[in-house]
Amino acid sequence: MTPEHTGRRTTLTNWVLALLTIPGAAAAMFFAYGAVLGTSACSAQACEHLPSETAYTVMLYGPPVIAVVAVVLSFFTARLPRGYLVPVVAWILLIVDVVVMFFAFQH
Repeated sequence: MTPEHTGRRTTLTNWVLALLTIPGAAAAMFFAYGAVLGTSACSAQACEHLPSETAYTVMLYGPPVIAVVAVVLSFFTARLPRGYLVPVVAWILLIVDVVVMFFAFQH
């Protein structure tokens, strides 16, 4: 395989991963809305363990920001040898967001 062919594959992998962060962020937001809807029967005394409004706001609006930043940064890093790390880090942050949300809204 030539270095040019390998570079194209790396660039393509970068863009696929970066663009897939958009539906990944949407899925994380849907999960966040579902987690909040699952607490609709909670009172302040019964659900003291729930995260603060600020923490929830970060967990809800963080994923779309992560996706946009990953796509924008990919314009600059897609052709670099380790440019794929930008969308990989974005995916790790999206997964961490969902895991934190899962544990924060457990009863």
